[in-house]
This record gives sequence, C-alpha cells and structure tokens, in this order.
Amino acid sequence: MITPDPRSLKVPWMRINSNYMVRRICCLIWALVASSTSYAQSLKLEIPANSTLISYTGRVVESMDGDVTFDWVGTYFQFMLAGEACTVRASDTGESYYNVFVDDQLFKTIHIASQDTLIQLVEGLAKHKLHRIRVQKRSEGEFGRTTLHRFLLPNGAFFKGQVPKKDRFMEFIGDSHTVGYGADGTHRDEPFSVGTENADKTYAAILARYFDADYALIAHSGRGAARNFGDSLTSSRYTMKDALLRTWNSDTSTRYGFDQYRPDLIVINLGSNDFSSQPNPSKAEFIAAYGQIIQRLRSAYGKEVKILCVTPRVKGPVGEYIAALPELLHDPNVFATASLRGVLNDDSDMGAAWHPGYTGHQKMAMFIIPYIATIMGWPLAEQPIK
Repeated sequence: MITPDPRSLKVPWMRINSNYMVRRICCLIWALVASSTSYAQSLKLEIPANSTLISYTGRVVESMDGDVTFDWVGTYFQFMLAGEACTVRASDTGESYYNVFVDDQLFKTIHIASQDTLIQLVEGLAKHKLHRIRVQKRSEGEFGRTTLHRFLLPNGAFFKGQVPKKDRFMEFIGDSHTVGYGADGTHRDEPFSVGTENADKTYAAILARYFDADYALIAHSGRGAARNFGDSLTSSRYTMKDALLRTWNSDTSTRYGFDQYRPDLIVINLGSNDFSSQPNPSKAEFIAAYGQIIQRLRSAYGKEVKILCVTPRVKGPVGEYIAALPELLHDPNVFATASLRGVLNDDSDMGAAWHPGYTGHQKMAMFIIPYIATIMGWPLAEQPIK
C-alpha cells in the first residue's frame, strides 16, 4: 500500500476548521471576560438613600421606594465608609452644587444638574480604613432640588454604623448672607453665579463649627421679614415668615412638621432686604412680620428655645426695631445683637456681587460668638474661627 506524502495533500477543510476554532476560542474568551465583568458589577453593594446607615441633617422627604429629596441650602448627609470609593445615583430639578468632605477635609465639589445620573462622591481612599463622609448642599433651593436614589459601592466596600449626632443644634433663619451668596467670589464686582454660592463659608457654618453643633440653614436670597428686595410694596406677599414653614424651599405647597430636629438656639439674620432699597416697611409692618416669625418658631419648638436676632449692617431704623423686639414681645428668651455695621469692610471682605466673602463671614462670626457664649452658657473654645 502506498502512503501519500502528507505535504502533497490539499485539505481545505483543515484550514476552515482551524479558522472556525480560532473564532470559537475568541468568542469564548470574550464571553468569559464579559461574564466576569458583569459578575463583578453584580457584586457591587447597592444601598437605598433612606438607609439608616446614612444620616441627614436638615429638612428632607423620604419616599416609599427609598429616595430622599431636599433642597434647603446647607442640608448635609453623612455616613461611615469602609472602602476606597462611593458613587451616588441622583437627580436634580435644576442644578445644585455640593461640598464633599472626607474626615472633615474638603475632598471635592460636585455638580448635579440632570436626572438619574451617577455621581462619584469619593475615590482613591485607603481601602482598609474607616472614613467619615459628609456631603453638604452649598447652593440654595431656588436653583435646584435634589433627589438621592441609591448609593453604589465597589466590591469589598460597605457602610459601617452611623455618624453620631452632636450634642448641640443651631438653626439659622436668614437671607443671602446666610446662604453664602457669592461667598466663593474673589472680588465685589465679580458677577454672581451658582458656583460662587457656598454655605460652608458662611458665618452660620463657622459658628456651628466653633461651637461643635449640628445645624440647619433656612434661608433664601432676597427675602426679608416684611419686604423682599426690590419689591415696590412695603410689605411683600411671601417672605421668610412664610418660607420657614416649608419642607422644600422651592415648593410653596409643602408644609414642614418641625419634627426632624429641635434646635437649642435659633439665630435670625433678617432685615437687610427690608431696608436696602425703597420703599421701606413701617415700624409696625416690620415688627409685626418679625414677631410673626418668632411666634411661629415658638409654636414649633416651645418657649424655652433661645432666639438671637442679628442686627444687619444696612442703614436705616432696622437696628432700633430689632432692639425693641425682646421687650415688645415680652419674651425673656429673645435677644438682639448690636449692628454689624463697621464689622466688615466693602473691599477685601467682599466676595462676588457685593456680598461677604469668607473673611467677611469670619468677621461676622467673631462678632456673634460672644453673644452666643453668654446666652447659651457655652464656653469659648481655644480654636481658630474658620
């Protein structure tokens, strides 16, 4: 029998099968990689925004599906993260800016301006260390209302325990000075933008840090006690006396139950918009509106809560009117400061749009600290005012 030389044989089926096998192997490798990636993604821990492992400070609304919605400036949420990264799935009705802090140090600023979007809160942290994460809304509610849906963690990361609440709580009722309007600006003639608003640099946040207190800011730029900025009337239809009743700053139909925190001290800083332009409210109009604010706070929190009324630096009779409030209201737990006029200058202390920058807010806090220490009996701390 003659055996043919294999090299002389033409076997196209072998070439076809060889190509087929290569393609099959490539497909199998791709499938394994895809399967591995999908599997890794499925291992990510997903936590609903209303989890008890996440603490919220401020006025928030929780939904049945686990979402949490809020818009008041300064609202913050915290959690203890064991791991290197964390992402949040969030939506916003407009745009909102946030400060992200890791272990009390500013880590980054984030911007939420769309629906159902993934936002990387932190990344690159030490994997085997427990980190305290705090995310603070730095812009006010009129620009955007945020809804948090889910938190996503990579493999091996998890939330551990709760961030403990502080022993003291302060609530601030105010206007653009309290929201931090233009606080991140570098010059008084710099135009305002939402990005220059920064609640963390306000006198209010500085005071809360100094006295080691949790806090809530109920404030809206341009609002007054009796009259809003630029109104042609001496008494505006909707002012901070009405806004303070709302769960959401951007929705006048919501009604807050005053049940998510109880302040030890309330600081009211209103009057600038009432008297910054003509026509000014009369004494009767201003006293009535301001008194209504105090009475509504009294109904919500009780008569024992101390209330400190800050006298703004605007010219006019506002200082006289505010100074008269404690006696007129016959309320021994209402107090008033002297005028802020002369406490900060109109040059280097300004941020954007002729509003206080960080140094201006520091000076305001320095001015108010002795009043709070005396009223509350809280000792002065040997620490920087920042």
